[in-house]
Amino acid sequence: MVILKIFNNNSIVALSEDKQDIILTGAGIGYKKKPGDLVDESKIEKRYIFQDEQTKRLETSLQKIPVIYFEITEQIIKKASKELDTDFSSEIFIAISDHISFAMKRYQERVYLPNIILNETKILYKKEFAVGLWAIQYIFKKTGVLLDENEAGYIALHLANFSLSNKHNNATKVTTLTKEVIEVIQRTMKRELKSDSLEFARISMHLKYLGERIFRNEPISNIDTTYDIRKVLKDDPRLSMCINRIVDLILKKYNYELSPDEQTYLCVHIKRNMNTK
Repeated sequence: MVILKIFNNNSIVALSEDKQDIILTGAGIGYKKKPGDLVDESKIEKRYIFQDEQTKRLETSLQKIPVIYFEITEQIIKKASKELDTDFSSEIFIAISDHISFAMKRYQERVYLPNIILNETKILYKKEFAVGLWAIQYIFKKTGVLLDENEAGYIALHLANFSLSNKHNNATKVTTLTKEVIEVIQRTMKRELKSDSLEFARISMHLKYLGERIFRNEPISNIDTTYDIRKVLKDDPRLSMCINRIVDLILKKYNYELSPDEQTYLCVHIKRNMNTK
């Protein structure tokens, strides 16, 4: 394999034997090397292979994104692999380095981009968000620019989406669905949930598992096993209105019909955490 680009002493881009771009990491793999040198394969610890369209995106990124952001990304992935006990797909290098580059550009231009699903991300992906917080401190250490926790949230979602433990890459969709449903609940039940409350966390986690089922297209039994419970809950007209609105939202936007039992579980969670009578 031939070295194409050196990020730092421990990470490089190389051209593999079958002419594919590949990112290689390992202690000292780039030390005293230059483009065109052969790779010391005994120092390879991890390989991230890019194919077809991924290769084109990597080549474009290497031309447009400063090397330092790839260096930072490599350290973030290393930290995340340890803390989350997972490996990541190759495209995470492009996704995070490109995001950091864009975030730094926005910082320099004083353009504020709010993360509208930050609260949900904190609840649903706590470990990933903790790595995101570490990442913005590391970015500060390397660049002198302290990004805010909105960027930690975006990095957390990249970690969740590109984790090989999450084969369906649905973290962003799940988080968005959670936010939308919670907004329906608050609007209909006439009560605001504080993002740091136990009630918010309970409902968010239930919606996370629901969202993961929806986006995995898991077959759901439509056998109604909870009719008696739901019948009692229907005595609350506002709660019934809330469930109907959620059912309508999920059907229209995500083409998924909530089963009777799923509706019941939602009723129970909402009634418990919104303190409805």
